Amino acid sequence: MNNATSASIFINYRSTDEPSAAMLLDHELSARFGDENVFLDSRSIAAGAPFDEALRTAVRRCDVLLVVIGRRWLTSTDEYGRRLIDQRGDWVRTEIVEAYRAGAHVVPVLVGDVPTLSRAALPPSIRRLAGNQFVRLRHRDGRADLNQLVSKIRGLVPRLDDDPTAA
Repeated sequence: MNNATSASIFINYRSTDEPSAAMLLDHELSARFGDENVFLDSRSIAAGAPFDEALRTAVRRCDVLLVVIGRRWLTSTDEYGRRLIDQRGDWVRTEIVEAYRAGAHVVPVLVGDVPTLSRAALPPSIRRLAGNQFVRLRHRDGRADLNQLVSKIRGLVPRLDDDPTAA
């Protein structure tokens, strides 16, 4: 994707948590809505581009931010044992904050049987994430879960329903 700033759907994930779920979402959503409408950092940012600028621009322009949450999303730590989510420089947190500021729909995607988020466990800047309606992505029901997510995204961003690349 040459213009990484035009995607309607931004996939937010922690690389130490569920990167395969993020890749699955990218594959399925790109097939349904077109590559240009789905942002996944590893695919959407050109080699040599300043990633921080590309991430901020893309998240500020997205309609929907999908927050992929697995078992390690909240508890992943840095080399000093500090939770990543509590740090201002954490890109997962930064992207969520930017999406809220931009008025995007922020949708938690709970992977497997991960429990729902607790407001008290989150830093103040993203506590409202715990109150957002979530979708679940399960191994056994993956196809149905993906179809349900696609339907929800079409409801949030109706212009995507008319995309000629949609399956």
